[in-house]
Amino acid sequence: MQILQKVREKYMERRNAEGYHDPTAYGGMRMAEQKAERETVRMVYKNGRMELYIHEFFPCRLAVARKVFPLIRRFAKDEDKEKLRQFLRVKAREHSGKVKAFSEKAESFTAKSEEWHFYRRKAREEQIIYNQCVKNLKLLEGRKE
Repeated sequence: MQILQKVREKYMERRNAEGYHDPTAYGGMRMAEQKAERETVRMVYKNGRMELYIHEFFPCRLAVARKVFPLIRRFAKDEDKEKLRQFLRVKAREHSGKVKAFSEKAESFTAKSEEWHFYRRKAREEQIIYNQCVKNLKLLEGRKE
């Protein structure tokens, strides 16, 4: 009974007020709901403003970070800077743990085996993201990398 009710609710969401199938409105409402939940760093400056979605944009590559972090330090509110700082710290810890886990997993396999190569590659990928987080944090704080 509950499953049927959930199916009806899902079915009705995709229909307009007249009952016709309306995927455009459904998609638009879904996108609007997702945007409302996104955390942003807002910068307001003389000639305009900029919003960066934290979860999608950060950590960013060094070339991009060198351009955007001076703007963030100068034009973003302290609350937004702190929100970004906390996000980058959490991400750094998360990826550091993954590096360690993948490295330990690789060591459990014989050297040069297919599994060993796989977990070594995964550890390197996580190390790159960890390094990006650390460099982003340094640039956010105004320190040179």
